Amino acid sequence: MNNYYNTSSNEFNQLVNQFREGRPIDFSMPQPKPERKRSIDIDFTYQARNRKPAIRINDVDLVSKGEILSVIGAPGAGKSNLVEDIVAGFVSHITHTPYPNPLIGFHYEAATPQSRMVLFDFERSTDDVAQSVGRIFRRTGMNENLLKDNHFYNVMIRSQIELGTLEERRDDIRLFLQEAIDKGEPYDYLILDGCLDLTTNMNDPEGAPEAVRWIRTLTAEFNLATICTLHPNKNSETAAGHFGTFLHRWSRAFLLLKKVPTMNGLRMLTSEFDLGKLSHSSDSVERYFTWNKERRFFTAIDAPIMLPSQPNPNHAPKLQQLIEKIFTKRMTTEIPAVEFKKLMLEASGENESKVKRLIAQAVEFGYVRVSGGKKAAIYHLVTIP
Repeated sequence: MNNYYNTSSNEFNQLVNQFREGRPIDFSMPQPKPERKRSIDIDFTYQARNRKPAIRINDVDLVSKGEILSVIGAPGAGKSNLVEDIVAGFVSHITHTPYPNPLIGFHYEAATPQSRMVLFDFERSTDDVAQSVGRIFRRTGMNENLLKDNHFYNVMIRSQIELGTLEERRDDIRLFLQEAIDKGEPYDYLILDGCLDLTTNMNDPEGAPEAVRWIRTLTAEFNLATICTLHPNKNSETAAGHFGTFLHRWSRAFLLLKKVPTMNGLRMLTSEFDLGKLSHSSDSVERYFTWNKERRFFTAIDAPIMLPSQPNPNHAPKLQQLIEKIFTKRMTTEIPAVEFKKLMLEASGENESKVKRLIAQAVEFGYVRVSGGKKAAIYHLVTIP
């Protein structure tokens, strides 16, 4: 009955009696109820907002706006260099200038000259992030002095290393994105480099999933193509903790960045691992890059030239003998992946986790090669002519 402008006659009489009895009457206006968020009905007339992929690698669609791309990589694998490549490629795309130093070859079909990208770095010092900006400009081939004149071509890079609490970090991101919308300059691409810092405990069964939900909600609410980087669990190719498990679940593309043991300085970005995920494509991603001393940053290389094409007896001879024994016993040079794993378990006597690492090493050392897709892979014995 707080709103006395819209009371019925009975309610009015009650107010009069309340006044006569000396009881206090609240004449304040009622507070409006917060608008309730509702789910969206999808039927055959619904048209998707984003038909063009926001990020691609050659012909492989990774994500559209409103979706998450995640990359896991151990310390030193090259995640920050990968992020620099993403930003440099974006700048080259929206300015219609050639990109002379591509690392992976990301494409941004949905981006226009008005598109905007923001990078939040959670791990590196402010000085390190500043040096990263210089490397980005060297990648694009542009003059670093242009930074003063053009505000970095619709790109903003922010260091969060000095924000101590989880609330400060999250509030800073949301406020930044909302202020951009209020100015009529919304962002289209969001990079969260080291996104584990958006949770206080990556193994918290409640807090870790909640942190990923926050990223997912932010991505959908602001209609962003979000790129997350994070570390794997130690000595594995699995995403770290409960946080990583839920991030994998809600990412539309999930890639691994790692060093190639047999080639000094060689890195590989791939979708061909147990958690590899490409929701928009049946193809696979496999790109290689290495350190370029002259240019002082990583540059792409042609993998078939760099990778060994035959077994190297200097690497794990016992593993090579084990592989040859399995293929000899089967009297064949090719074995389906599921069967090959089973035979490796029996022949090695190791547990499943160790066998996965042995198989990965066999591929990296050039003892076997893989053909076919992830679900129908075949291992081929590589023989010395």
